[in-house]
Amino acid sequence: MAQMSIISNKALKRLKVAFLWGGVALVLAGCTSLSEEACLEGDWHGIGMRDGAAGHVAESRFDAHLRACSGVEVVPDRRVWQQGYARGLENYCTPSSGLREGQAGRPYRNVCPAATEAGFLSGHELGRAEHERRTRVRELDREIAHRTRRSAALRVALEVPGANPALRRELRQNEAEITRLRFDLGLARLELAAIERELRAFRAGL
Repeated sequence: MAQMSIISNKALKRLKVAFLWGGVALVLAGCTSLSEEACLEGDWHGIGMRDGAAGHVAESRFDAHLRACSGVEVVPDRRVWQQGYARGLENYCTPSSGLREGQAGRPYRNVCPAATEAGFLSGHELGRAEHERRTRVRELDREIAHRTRRSAALRVALEVPGANPALRRELRQNEAEITRLRFDLGLARLELAAIERELRAFRAGL
């Protein structure tokens, strides 16, 4: 019986290891830049265009393709890929693309040529400002809602005879913080409204 228990424990350990390595393999597969099929198909111009249009950093992205394709013994064509990448950057390095990237909260990775970088950045900075203000408004809204619920709970607790006096102090402090947060929220909304006016003017000029 003890022998069977030892065998079962060993089998269980092997099974756990197998599951662990299987999970690692799935994660690594999900992180590769290209599938085996894409490597074998070899549309390096099209792949380069997509990479450029997504704003990927050229050297690190191509290195990722080299690693992804090594398993099927395919070497990407750097020259053809680079040509496609340059074409893709033409679509990425525009004011409207910069605006979208900034609004999504994505950083600029210094990939645009000097001739188009200023236009991209003009949109990116405005989009990033909007993203930051919207995030701030959401955070303040959540914090106010949380503290409002806390105040309601404190008022209920204070109705109980013999309630701890510290609860009343906490309620006063909480209400003061809600007042401050509402003031900050008003300012954040004013700033967001001003940015939205800039956005309308920016889009009209594209």
